[in-house]
Amino acid sequence: MAPETTLDYTAIFQRNFGIFTANEQERIRKTRILIVGDSGVGETLATLLARSGCERFVLVGQDNYEPADVNRQPCCFTDTIGRSKVLVISECLKSINPEIEVDIHQALPGPATIDGLVQQADIVIPAVDDLAYSVLLFRSAKKNGKTSILCMPSGAMGWVSVFTAGTPTLEDCFGIPNLDYEGLAEVVRTPEFKCGQYNYITAGSWRVEWYRDYFRGERPLAQICAVEWLAAGLAGMETLKVASGKWPPTKAPGCWSIKRGNVSRSHFSRFVKYHRKLGWLIFGQPWGRPLHRWTHLFWHRFFRYLENRQHRS
Repeated sequence: MAPETTLDYTAIFQRNFGIFTANEQERIRKTRILIVGDSGVGETLATLLARSGCERFVLVGQDNYEPADVNRQPCCFTDTIGRSKVLVISECLKSINPEIEVDIHQALPGPATIDGLVQQADIVIPAVDDLAYSVLLFRSAKKNGKTSILCMPSGAMGWVSVFTAGTPTLEDCFGIPNLDYEGLAEVVRTPEFKCGQYNYITAGSWRVEWYRDYFRGERPLAQICAVEWLAAGLAGMETLKVASGKWPPTKAPGCWSIKRGNVSRSHFSRFVKYHRKLGWLIFGQPWGRPLHRWTHLFWHRFFRYLENRQHRS
């Protein structure tokens, strides 16, 4: 066996000191990062931040690798399929820097215990493929005075932003109703809520056939590695801004916006926000339920229109 190489922190991250002062790098080193979820976003951010000098992580996830993860998750290889994601990610982080401290949780905390986990962290990064659960994490971070980072890629589009105690909430930015987890989980699965995501086609370059199946609950989010890693890179930079204090972060309602693979500084879409709010006001109430069949007829025709336009282009 080859002898184990021991490197000190300065040797590993010496190039960082061309950008950060010793005090700024030490703040990065000591910042405690909570990543909840073992999606491609969470895993990519964990490895990126480890290579930036962060040494204190809390990783929460409950899934094992499967073949569909190979297309974007940096620790997923043919020989890690079937293994626990958080365990493999932990091994990867320690192979980058053996001094890294990783606290692993192999189950997502219930709504009643999220606060206890969030209180341990300096920065909270929701990385679950469950919008309703992510809302709970952002709420808890705001309530406990913690900074949280949004990183939400989809297809060729995405958003990255920083939420603090003084910014609008995630619900404010996305037009999400103020409900408990069970209520939110029910809402985000409805076609009436998903209709606010048709920009996945126009800005995210989704194929209409895939979006139609996603709309019906038959397909997952479309993701490609380049855009997911691009979004994670932007989120990693925002995390370093907060941790080091060197630059002001991009706070909500401001955001990094990725559309059709292009990046710009922007604001969350007011159109999408009020589209969803109006949809919830009309179709989310008991008296609006009978109208659902008419919306289904509309979307059936709308999908046909989008599909014809996509084929022509």
